[in-house]
Amino acid sequence: MHARLVEAGQALAEADMPTFLLTLRNEDGTLIGGCKGEIAFRSAHVSELWVDAAQRGRGIGQRLLNAAEAHARARSCTRIHIETRNPAARRLYEKAGYRVFGTLADYADGADYWYLEKPLPPVGLRTDRPR
Repeated sequence: MHARLVEAGQALAEADMPTFLLTLRNEDGTLIGGCKGEIAFRSAHVSELWVDAAQRGRGIGQRLLNAAEAHARARSCTRIHIETRNPAARRLYEKAGYRVFGTLADYADGADYWYLEKPLPPVGLRTDRPR
């Protein structure tokens, strides 16, 4: 996956497309996570999210999602979406406020494939209801 992120970054640098590549490095500069995606029609799509296996469970996936959401908001996106067939990734996304809006049941290897999205209200706008 790391090599795919590097290749994606090089391709994005050469392309004239509304895309993004966000990376996270540790103190010594080693890449420990990243995500890439596209922006179209005020909607952001995270096409890949990767966290080094040794770094999982430390909040890095959440930090990358937060960065992708901030990037999308800064570009006037009103929602962000992602898809996965990994149950652990689905739990991460749902914990971050994403909701399943579609399921492709019994995908290629028998696993379900979930489509998730999250609304992105403008900064400062509350999405919870007062109690």
